[in-house]
Amino acid sequence: MENPALDRNTRAIFVGSLGRDLAANTAIGMISSLVTLYIIATTDAPQLALSAVIISTFLYVFLSAMNTMDQFKASIADMDDQDSASHSGQHGKKAPFAMWKTIYSLCFLAMAVTQLLEVWM
Repeated sequence: MENPALDRNTRAIFVGSLGRDLAANTAIGMISSLVTLYIIATTDAPQLALSAVIISTFLYVFLSAMNTMDQFKASIADMDDQDSASHSGQHGKKAPFAMWKTIYSLCFLAMAVTQLLEVWM
């Protein structure tokens, strides 16, 4: 038994949870980077351990964010006719996901690389 209104509501809840996931992921990455920068600036922490934290944080943030953005894109592709015709649906279809993913990745990659350079130089 299909209920279009219930399906739309379920998709809206799902997309809302994706937004919270991406925000939480970004917050984890930023807080971790700030803590790592503080450790680099104030202590003589072991280089290898600090490098492992920097690299694993970058990988976590990168993989999680890319998956979340792919889920956003897939949810837009799965919209029904009513949602597709809405302003939000039209805006979503034109969203530059490749650009967002690239910029997001470059920002966190730059933080990781500069932190690693500071640790090892």
